[in-house]
Amino acid sequence: MSERDQVLFILAKKIHGDIAGRIAERLSRVGEATDEQLSQALGIEIGIIRRLLNELYESRFVRYRRVRDVDQGWYLYYWRLTDDDPFRVVEERKKKVLENLKLKLEHEESGSYFVCPQCKTRYSFDDVADYMFRCPECGSDLEAADNSLIIDKLKMVIRRLEELKLE
Repeated sequence: MSERDQVLFILAKKIHGDIAGRIAERLSRVGEATDEQLSQALGIEIGIIRRLLNELYESRFVRYRRVRDVDQGWYLYYWRLTDDDPFRVVEERKKKVLENLKLKLEHEESGSYFVCPQCKTRYSFDDVADYMFRCPECGSDLEAADNSLIIDKLKMVIRRLEELKLE
């Protein structure tokens, strides 16, 4: 296994879990395999393999080649590890996380929130207006929630990620 493949294997395992790491490790060893071949080799249900392959594809850890089966008319997907530099893969992942955090920050800064003192469930203004500011679970009066700590933490994480240089 090459050093690049080892890095991809470790990242896949850390981000998507042990089974995804096993998939990446197997692809590194065999070069290319179908979802059925991976399922048989790893002893894992094909549905789980397919879901993880799609997650790994979205994260740019794997690529596929599509071939039409002449006999059945279906497409077969041959999966392999990406040729991309692992730093590029991580940089793209960082961008997606930053986008999501910025959307969450915008949502937190622009909304009003309420919390149930009994259930500790948090609701947005839109959620509670229909319930006359009473908890839909237990009926308690809802209290205005201070989300300044959440906003401060989101800003700190965003700043740290933006400052993080991966190469």
